Amino acid sequence: MTSDFYKRPLFLILVIYALCLALFLPVPKPKTEDASFFVKPFPQEIVLKVISYPSKRKTGLFFTAEVLSVAGKAVSGKSYVQCSLCQNLARGDELTAKGILEPVFSAENYGSFNWREYLARRHIFSQTEISKPITVKSGSLFWRALSKTRASMLKVFEDNLPADSAAVLSGVSIGEKGDMDKGLYSAFQDSGAIHLLVASGGNVGFVTLIIYFLCSLFFMGRYLPAAAALACALFYTLIAGADAPLIRAYIMTLCATCGLLLGRKSGVLQGFLTAAFIILLFNPQSVFDAGFQMSFLATLAIIYFVCNFNFVSRLPKTAAWAAGLFFVSLSAQLALVPVFANYFNRISFAAIISNIFLVPLSGVLMGGAFLLWPLRFLPFSFPFEFVLFIMKILLYVFNFLVEAFASTPLAGIEISAWNFGFIASYYSALFALFNFPLFKNKKLFLGLSLGLSFCFLLGGIFIKKDFSAVLEGRYSRALFVKEKNKIIVIGAGVEGKIIKAATLAAGSKSIDCLFIASAYKSAAYALKDLGGIKIKDIYVPAAPFSGESKKLIEASGARIRQAEPGGYYCGVKAEDPWYGSGRGENAAQKGALSFSYGGYEFSASMKNYKKDGELFLYN
Repeated sequence: MTSDFYKRPLFLILVIYALCLALFLPVPKPKTEDASFFVKPFPQEIVLKVISYPSKRKTGLFFTAEVLSVAGKAVSGKSYVQCSLCQNLARGDELTAKGILEPVFSAENYGSFNWREYLARRHIFSQTEISKPITVKSGSLFWRALSKTRASMLKVFEDNLPADSAAVLSGVSIGEKGDMDKGLYSAFQDSGAIHLLVASGGNVGFVTLIIYFLCSLFFMGRYLPAAAALACALFYTLIAGADAPLIRAYIMTLCATCGLLLGRKSGVLQGFLTAAFIILLFNPQSVFDAGFQMSFLATLAIIYFVCNFNFVSRLPKTAAWAAGLFFVSLSAQLALVPVFANYFNRISFAAIISNIFLVPLSGVLMGGAFLLWPLRFLPFSFPFEFVLFIMKILLYVFNFLVEAFASTPLAGIEISAWNFGFIASYYSALFALFNFPLFKNKKLFLGLSLGLSFCFLLGGIFIKKDFSAVLEGRYSRALFVKEKNKIIVIGAGVEGKIIKAATLAAGSKSIDCLFIASAYKSAAYALKDLGGIKIKDIYVPAAPFSGESKKLIEASGARIRQAEPGGYYCGVKAEDPWYGSGRGENAAQKGALSFSYGGYEFSASMKNYKKDGELFLYN
């Protein structure tokens, strides 16, 4: 790789295009003929076409479908479907069913995962719940064959392996996790191995290399083995779902293979640029997808390392192999730190080491999965039983290593989100590190890069944005405020995970002032699940707290301060209770307070509030 790479028109166009999308592309809105305009609170006859592989879970099949008609009226658009009693559905099937078409429900709390926006960026604006189809019309033979192959593989795993082992093997081989034990899934997250449960670029490359190697044993020349390898890789890409990471990997593999056959070394880089441009051209919303960002950032970091640093090749073969795995893993993890921080609020330094062991082992498991499946249909069972026995041992070792790495002190470290300045500063410095060998005037390049990184860092430190947001809980509300680097939370009756997510998203791991509205047990509900968030001061009404509420408040480690009506605390005014619903409860005798701040007026129940005089009742 040379510095001329950054002068290529495709690279410059891609960077400008991606930045424009990230800065200006809004969340899509449904068109007037979209199915979301035909939602009703009662069952309707709906005609759907399955456009994704159905995912099997304990509560039924889940899939994305194109809505063809509702109550006999032709419509358009996509819907996320749950079918509790569906069986043997294939991608491309058209089904008629009685079901409830409903809007996408999401609280849209600051910092929490926004399910509505997630689906909207995939142009899905409704959800459909059906029990079973009335009629099913089979789709094309092509998709039917792929769906049956995929379903057959999953059934072999489910019927012959323990549930968690089957889920892991399904994820490693074709990206279908299904219902996995929450503890094991958390271990994959904390160990930094969660990406192995998603069909990704590494899988496509593995299939290509294995098929090319096997074909080269029986055929002369390079063209026939390459064609067979690319055909099998395309089949795998389709059967594993053909999402952005797989499409990117296949286009890169195609370009790299063609480049090698033609004697050109730039195939991988051209493949990377081409894949990114094609995906963003046909689906611009992909730029906001965490999977897309992680896939391309990690791949680009690996390309940088492989192309720009050759010190590993000077080591003895065994040491070079081990060092190569380590630095490839390190490069990918360094590229993903801001993504992990802002999407998941967790990073795992254990991933740098864990992937050295788990990535090669996952490749062996993937190969074993594709060997195990056809052996199941032989007239004699010995080969299948033998491979199954080996696979059980490998899966046990794989899961053991995942849990072992997840239990280390460097795994699953909680981290608050980074603002734009910190992210830009980090990637500027990382760009300088990865590209340092390319430029002749290294001092000038390093000085400019680090100077830019320092400017972004200063912006991240000194440019702060104050804001306030209402958090919607299951039973009540809370007001989340960031003001002059202080975090203020008014109301602790919502789920703790909601307040925790908002605090981390605001770039903090502490709450300066937390206001509890009453002595009722439910008013301190959030304190049950705020682990990892430090609370400095808790303000409570003048009322005796007892039982669980008292224990939760005392266990918080915060300073307990009493709030009186008419007093100001952290810029928040405590007031006598009021109720927007007009129920006339004597809240003052219950030790309750209402609060006002910045145009907001919250009732003592923390359900109803006014914003600039407009009343909002809790539904």
